[in-house]
Amino acid sequence: MKIALGTVQFGLQYGISNNHGQVLKSEVKSILNLAHKNGITTLDTAVSYGKSEEVLGSSLSGNEWNIITKTPHFKSQNIDISHVELLEQTFIQSLNNLGLKNISGLLLHNCNDLFKPGGEKLYRRMEMLKSKGAVKKIGVSVYSGEQIDCLLQDYDVDIVQLPLNILDQRLINSGHLIKLKQNNVEIYARSVFLQGLLLMPLYDIPNFFNPVMRQLKIFKKIAEEKSMSSLELALAFVSGINEVNSIVVGVNSLEHLQQIIDASSAHVNPEEFKSLSISDPNFLNPTLWAL
Repeated sequence: MKIALGTVQFGLQYGISNNHGQVLKSEVKSILNLAHKNGITTLDTAVSYGKSEEVLGSSLSGNEWNIITKTPHFKSQNIDISHVELLEQTFIQSLNNLGLKNISGLLLHNCNDLFKPGGEKLYRRMEMLKSKGAVKKIGVSVYSGEQIDCLLQDYDVDIVQLPLNILDQRLINSGHLIKLKQNNVEIYARSVFLQGLLLMPLYDIPNFFNPVMRQLKIFKKIAEEKSMSSLELALAFVSGINEVNSIVVGVNSLEHLQQIIDASSAHVNPEEFKSLSISDPNFLNPTLWAL
């Protein structure tokens, strides 16, 4: 199964459509058990996701998991040894929080940190942690094709996490997914429901999204015509993209996870939905939403 379980909701209240708040610790254990039972064995977390890592550490039980975490954001204009030491310290803290000696992946949370003066020092330290066996694979989280171009020009990474959904097809149209695969990079797709926007009833969607309401209405209409839920169509679109290795999906509840598992058997041809693609980042990047 391509699904990877995002865990931000285990540590924070997150998502435009999240009415449940932070997931209770007791429910986290049930979610993890159901996930593992259905072949979902990859967990995506981060030091910035509140108590997510600590909650996971006390909830993992004896199952084998592939865990990917992320570095802090480095807000300085230059990267020096203090930032490199912070990267390693927070990574060690992540291992302690998770109760593990090593994990599957470490991603630089903000790709632009690599392109700052001294940014290569962060990469070298991540390489060192990999060589020591503390982490199997290293990579970055990106937002744009330009970042991918700069990344591949100077760095050799194992994983890239990127935004991708039925409205946000920018990295498909630009050829960057193919470019990453040609460089043997694993692709982790995030924001497949656009932070829950694609799953909301049309009447609940904020007026801010009126400029793209036409595409949202067409999306809902197509789902109805195919006798699919919005969740099924949104998930099937990304799942049908051959270059994608894993789809990072956050859940608000045990019921939500079961819906995702049930929806994961749906299939569509992504080529059918090119007309739904929009390019304005103001509606595709949640950090730019004026809500």
